[in-house]
Amino acid sequence: MKSHRTASHRLPRRLAAVAGLALLTLAGAASAGETVIRTAHGDVAALDAPKPGSAAAAKAAQAAPFATARQRAAVKPLVWETRGEAASPAALKALDAPTGPAASAPGGSAPAFNNYLARQHFPQVWNKLDALDAQKAAAPTAALGGEKDGAHYAYTRFPGNYYTSQWKASPWNKIGKLYFTKPGGASSYCTAQVSSGTNVLTTAAHCVYTFGSGWNSNFVFVPAERYGEAPYGKFGWSTARVPTNWISQGTRRWDVAVIKLTGEQTTGIPVINYVGWLGRAWNQPYSLYTYSHGYASNLSTQYTNICAGQTYDSPSEGTNVVVQGCDMTYGASGGAWLINYTPNSNAGNQVNSVVSGPHIGAFGTAWVGARFNDDNIVALCTAIGC
Repeated sequence: MKSHRTASHRLPRRLAAVAGLALLTLAGAASAGETVIRTAHGDVAALDAPKPGSAAAAKAAQAAPFATARQRAAVKPLVWETRGEAASPAALKALDAPTGPAASAPGGSAPAFNNYLARQHFPQVWNKLDALDAQKAAAPTAALGGEKDGAHYAYTRFPGNYYTSQWKASPWNKIGKLYFTKPGGASSYCTAQVSSGTNVLTTAAHCVYTFGSGWNSNFVFVPAERYGEAPYGKFGWSTARVPTNWISQGTRRWDVAVIKLTGEQTTGIPVINYVGWLGRAWNQPYSLYTYSHGYASNLSTQYTNICAGQTYDSPSEGTNVVVQGCDMTYGASGGAWLINYTPNSNAGNQVNSVVSGPHIGAFGTAWVGARFNDDNIVALCTAIGC
């Protein structure tokens, strides 16, 4: 992905009405610091974090809305908007024609001493989680209900990093909560995951840019968050990318974003040194057995849940959108849809889509995600350097 040349073009406000830039202004004027990056696969909108020492950076640091577990616990999940894109006959025919050759990128492991490192850096958090795990050991499934829910679409749901044996291991420790401030000032959260050895997150575009309003801000990522605690620390951001087509159209096929993280807020250590990273896959078939993850508020905001089932395409959703049965809702936005699911391993576990929202007419029984392909994830990774 790194071989494509990119060029960054400043987006002047005075040209906002020009037809060539109209796609960036249909949802509102461009934000300060926003640029457009041209790639061989499409245009990507980019936003950089405030520069250290600037007034904007000082204001963000003073606010620090997600610094403590108490502050994060008060944050509400991002609510879905139900938008679909009905497919034309030509688009339906194109469902069988992949954008490009199927491809993938491998995940990677943190250093062998990663959990020891995290325990040394965040001892109070690890001690608290150890105590919670000991309390749960007597009745580990008491609060979970059934794992199979008899949903409208065939799938199986089960807890993710709820279990002591899982939250410290791959792939679960690479998935976490992404906190942010919406353009209107309200705080919210989505799900996101480390998906590159260059400390890049994948998540949903609507978690990064609020359609019709503008860029979200103050991004803070907490990998493997459970019970409000941050066992591997908290990470700020340096730059974010969304497809320009998300800004102009806001439809599901473009609902993908990437964010590059800065070092942990107290130690300065990169996130991959604590948890490693997941692989990615793109231009894959529409129908694959997939494990989708999320901090779904209708089940629990304290840990992730996983829906496992076959994905498929739908004429009502249009091209490059995949559907899967699942009853998770708000808060799961941006969560990884993993193919080649390989528990307790850094092999496989490739992000092939992220949670976008409910399948049309099936809220709470099925959801959709953008099918990773050249036009979205390849363009984004080219623009940010996955």
